[in-house]
Amino acid sequence: MVRIAREKRHALLQKRIEENPFINDEELAEEFSVSVATIRLDRMALGIPEMRIRIRQKAEAAQPKLRNATVVGELVDCIIGKNAISIMTATDDMVDEAHIVRSQCLYAQASSLARTVLNLPVCITAVANIKYKQPVTVGDKLIAKAEVMRQRDQKYYVWVTIRKMRKEVFRAKFIIESLE
Repeated sequence: MVRIAREKRHALLQKRIEENPFINDEELAEEFSVSVATIRLDRMALGIPEMRIRIRQKAEAAQPKLRNATVVGELVDCIIGKNAISIMTATDDMVDEAHIVRSQCLYAQASSLARTVLNLPVCITAVANIKYKQPVTVGDKLIAKAEVMRQRDQKYYVWVTIRKMRKEVFRAKFIIESLE
């Protein structure tokens, strides 16, 4: 086996990962006749992330960009035009005198998620049918799921449910109209 100088190996390693970002450290080690530890050190020196992070970066780059991703809570998944998920933890500033989270906070999470899943440049909420089903208190982790049910002309029908510990606490049905 012929040993490759470090600088040349770094250049070849960078080129190889650019060609195939899904190649793992073991395959690279075999290809360059070095140990897996050497490949990891080389990657770190070059600022190249590990394979799972490279895969995630490629997947994120392939996703269409969200126009107005102002989501109340944290957006954890979104397939534009189909469905989306956000997570929010209820905080002290969301509660009323009875220590129950105000409905407008849950509406804000649901409405922002419905608009985000559609990713329309200009739209209005034409109709909103909401139901606050169970009390929510400080510290509750709220998982909102939005689903685009159908589209008729410029109107989109989006259903959003918010759950805490698998129990539905809020639901909303929106008709969102595109103004394009």
